[in-house]
Amino acid sequence: MRRLLGIVALAIGVATDAGAGQLTYQPVNPTFGGNPLNGSFLLGVANANNQHPNNPETQNIITTTPNTAQELQQALFSSLVSQAQSIAISSILGTNGQTPLNSGTFSIAGETINFNRVGGQINITLVDPNGNQTQISVPVPQF
Repeated sequence: MRRLLGIVALAIGVATDAGAGQLTYQPVNPTFGGNPLNGSFLLGVANANNQHPNNPETQNIITTTPNTAQELQQALFSSLVSQAQSIAISSILGTNGQTPLNSGTFSIAGETINFNRVGGQINITLVDPNGNQTQISVPVPQF
């Protein structure tokens, strides 16, 4: 029994002597303030794990797939058409400080747009490259 009490007392004494101290962070990488002697070790590990070794033939090559080139061309074409449409609408309706035209013709992306202002409406005829026509009548907005 005495022996058991001695073991328990020793265990309590050892447990109470082990105190927790203040934890402080110390970086490993010398770039971030770690020990400079770690630099060569870290570089060696990085080189060993490098799965893309320097190959002069594969450096600075930009590959484009046909989809990338098509997407770029479509984005540029869309931007140009949008700007042309804005100019056409400004001319027809007289927005952006322009005086409205009574009639005119625009060609945008292969389509021909004919417009004619008659009374209180604007008659617009769209002609695609195949010769198909679409007619639209729009009441004249009052600004």
